[in-house]
Amino acid sequence: MTQIECVVKSGDQVGEVPVWCDRTNLLWWMDVRRPRVQSFDPATGEHKVYLTGGRALGSYALRESGGMILAQDDGLYAFDPGGGEREKIFHPEEDLPDNRLNDGRCDRRGRFWLGSMNDKVRQDDGNFWRIGTDFSAKRFFDGINIPNGVCFSPDDKTMYFADTPKRMMWAFDFDIDDGVISNRRVFADLTTNPGRPDGSTVDAEGFIWNCEFAGKRIVRYAPDGTVDRVVEMPVTNITCAGFAGPGRDVLYVTTAWQGLSEEQRVAEPDAGGLFRLDVGVKGLPEPRFQG
Repeated sequence: MTQIECVVKSGDQVGEVPVWCDRTNLLWWMDVRRPRVQSFDPATGEHKVYLTGGRALGSYALRESGGMILAQDDGLYAFDPGGGEREKIFHPEEDLPDNRLNDGRCDRRGRFWLGSMNDKVRQDDGNFWRIGTDFSAKRFFDGINIPNGVCFSPDDKTMYFADTPKRMMWAFDFDIDDGVISNRRVFADLTTNPGRPDGSTVDAEGFIWNCEFAGKRIVRYAPDGTVDRVVEMPVTNITCAGFAGPGRDVLYVTTAWQGLSEEQRVAEPDAGGLFRLDVGVKGLPEPRFQG
């Protein structure tokens, strides 16, 4: 049986993007709707909160040069948690004021891949972008409702992507040298699953761990899309997962209380907390943004 522990009762409205920093041995994550990044020191249990400003925080990446790059409601920002300074870099969708940037992840060449979404009306107005290390922006496809689950296979040949309301996960051929994706195909159809696909991470064996929002579970998929394992969770809204620790052998999972009724929130006091799981496999180093 998988050991599951809530290590930080952070009460996140929508917790997301757990990322291990191997320079500081800290686990970072964020809250979308109360825009902030947070750190947890597994050695001491210390939890710190850093407000980012803005209306919403969609995702972030650690930067090779230090600090973070934030994908927010109104563009990309450079952010230093220690000093609290936030500096706008640019917005690839300056002409789409109803859209905001959402889930994203860096590839192993340090480019940041992320999607956008209409944050006022849930319709297919979002786009998928590659942000280069020179801060160039290239759009690859549109028609997105809520983008999630961006991650890459260990051999850098496949990129995975999910659209949460559509209950679908796709795979793309990925050319890491040219930084392009192609050959979109269905990876996993979740239309009959209890939850909707949210954030994902890939382990060292090339299996994909997808968190099911409103599904109370995490599903491990084999590279061919078949279900390998299901981990039942103690709260309903599971949002994202990431491997952490010096050996990257611990799975940290973010959760959310958004969307729960008052009765559910009473029944799930740890909803919105950060969880730690022993799943018996290891993860991969998280690439940093090279810009």
